[in-house]
Amino acid sequence: MQFEFETDRFPVMRARYYTAVAEKRAVRVIVIHSMEAPEKGDTAENVARYFQNPDPNKVSAHLCIDNNSIVQSVLDNDVAFAAPGANHDGIQLELAGYAKQTRADWMDPFSILVLENAANAAAQYCLKYNLPIRHLSDEELRSAQKGIVSHAQVSAVYRKSDHTDPGQGFPWDHFIERVQYHHTQRSKKLLSNS
Repeated sequence: MQFEFETDRFPVMRARYYTAVAEKRAVRVIVIHSMEAPEKGDTAENVARYFQNPDPNKVSAHLCIDNNSIVQSVLDNDVAFAAPGANHDGIQLELAGYAKQTRADWMDPFSILVLENAANAAAQYCLKYNLPIRHLSDEELRSAQKGIVSHAQVSAVYRKSDHTDPGQGFPWDHFIERVQYHHTQRSKKLLSNS
């Protein structure tokens, strides 16, 4: 029995810019971004709508995530235009908030829900693409290892952009722990359904 992932059923607001891929894409990393947009309950939808419009920068992401919703802008197997250097083999997750946020800001009641939604989605991608649940170092990213990284790391390693999101205050320890939690819960469900 094949397990159906929620990532295949998120509401879709198709982005204007992406590359369609016919064969199964090899995903190596999950890239975490901050949207640079307000902490509001409709931020995921607003950013997904932004991705639908013409933009000289030609930007997109797979998922837009806020405290109460997840919207898919680019289908999992297609390539989003989000983090040059890790687009072709990355899943791009845009989280409501700003790179300037402190750890305390990321751990406030709104962002805790954002992180929970993002961790749940990331756990599904880890299962779907057999990715380890670990925050890679820059050197591990450079040496093509699998895992989870920030847009800032992709910028630093591949030098094709200058983005610093999701910022130095991003609570990686908390996020990775929550990805692990959701991964464990979903793995148990997979085993019980087989």
